[in-house]
Amino acid sequence: MNTIDVLVIISLILFYVLFTGRTILLYKRGVKVWVIGTSTKKLFEKVLENILFPVLIVWSIFLILTAVHIKLPNNISNYLFTISWIKYMGILFCYIGILLFLLALISFGKAWRIGIDENNSNELITTGIFKYSRNPIFLFMDIYFCGVMLIYPNIVFIVIAICTIIGIHFQIMREEIFLLHKFSKRYREYKKQTRRYL
Repeated sequence: MNTIDVLVIISLILFYVLFTGRTILLYKRGVKVWVIGTSTKKLFEKVLENILFPVLIVWSIFLILTAVHIKLPNNISNYLFTISWIKYMGILFCYIGILLFLLALISFGKAWRIGIDENNSNELITTGIFKYSRNPIFLFMDIYFCGVMLIYPNIVFIVIAICTIIGIHFQIMREEIFLLHKFSKRYREYKKQTRRYL
């Protein structure tokens, strides 16, 4: 393992510590954080939401195996290119993404949910990092997955990064419809002032 591999593993640990830590903290305060798949009756949307976590776990395992240089089949582990400065750019993306995630969790406070919570979405968060991006957590995911793809440019990470970006955009569009119905004029004003991504 080299420095880049260690930094990748540290970034993954940071993500899971933030993610599980905040989830457990809110759960102990009586907040139901995990609401994936509960807000839609459409089969495609349910499937898309419910495969998110299993894909994240498989991706994380593959990332660790790649970082510790465990030999995997060549057709899925061969790099399409190896350029050092691009790998460092990927590390920068990962840590910028982690910082965005942390700032978003701080700004969200108790309002953080995984999925669309139709029953308890009584607050429109527009302060903190949400003043600059309407979707900082989704932006974090896009940046982080692209960062990993730049560090380990094999077919698995490239395909998953592309699918993640498309899936996240689809989820953002669903959430925007929900927030428009829920907060109407306030959300329209927020959309005018703050960009979807950056």
